[in-house]
Amino acid sequence: MFYLRLAIGFITALIGMVRFKRLSMPFKILTFYLIYVFVENIANRLAIDVNNNNLIVVHLETILYFTFFSLIYYLLIRSGQLKKIMVIMIPLIFIFIIINSIYLQPYNKIFPENSMLANEIVFVILSLLLFKQMLTYPVQVNIIKQGTFWLNTAVLFFSATMFFNFAMINYYSKHHLLVVVHYFWNGSEILFNLMLGVAVLYERAEVATDLKQYAQPQAGR
Repeated sequence: MFYLRLAIGFITALIGMVRFKRLSMPFKILTFYLIYVFVENIANRLAIDVNNNNLIVVHLETILYFTFFSLIYYLLIRSGQLKKIMVIMIPLIFIFIIINSIYLQPYNKIFPENSMLANEIVFVILSLLLFKQMLTYPVQVNIIKQGTFWLNTAVLFFSATMFFNFAMINYYSKHHLLVVVHYFWNGSEILFNLMLGVAVLYERAEVATDLKQYAQPQAGR
């Protein structure tokens, strides 16, 4: 499964780099995230081979995942009030994640479950809000050909499934089914990255501009 993830990571990052000049700013940031994912997959395997665990990599992944997607959603969401809330909440959650990695669930000892749960909750909420925005301000492009649709679907899918996965960890552990966590996690990440690849493939900067024009009159709401 490692090589499958690596191959998907390479292909999705390549798509983003090839189409980089045609992408809107949120999807340029997404391209940088996809490049990071490809590098992270390699670093993850090296950490396991060298240290017999990948805790440091997972903690770093949690921090960067939150950073990349917070920026992406801040740029995609047009509501002035929501942006003001995000300006306050994003730094607070980021600080919590840092504190968690240092004190509550140290990066070299404990899996960052608290930080990951915070991530999933935040991005489930943001993805639902973005879907609401897309329905309120539709653009004249088939929805399945909109990069924003695939990005948002990927985030909602991944956040919801991973939240469910974490909620079931105690059950899996009690019934000696932790292998389910491994396959569920890897399967979710593969589908997540595939959908992100489709997002950068379909994204067009002019569609994002149209969406911005639709939303601007309501920016203060």
